[in-house]
Amino acid sequence: MVFRNHSPLDPNCPYVVEFYEGHTNDPISQMSGCMGEITNDFESKHRAVCNQCQEYGSANIEVVD
Repeated sequence: MVFRNHSPLDPNCPYVVEFYEGHTNDPISQMSGCMGEITNDFESKHRAVCNQCQEYGSANIEVVD
């Protein structure tokens, strides 16, 4: 079994809230079937520029399979 680390984004970050609310309320996003890819792309790009999410992710790192 292969495990990897995942650093979650801060759920209180205004950019994260805006992203998820925008896609949750958009039926095209929900029907597209690629929300996982869109979310992963947003998370990696946002984490690279947001200190708040970097600190939150470091403190709350998860191990996923």
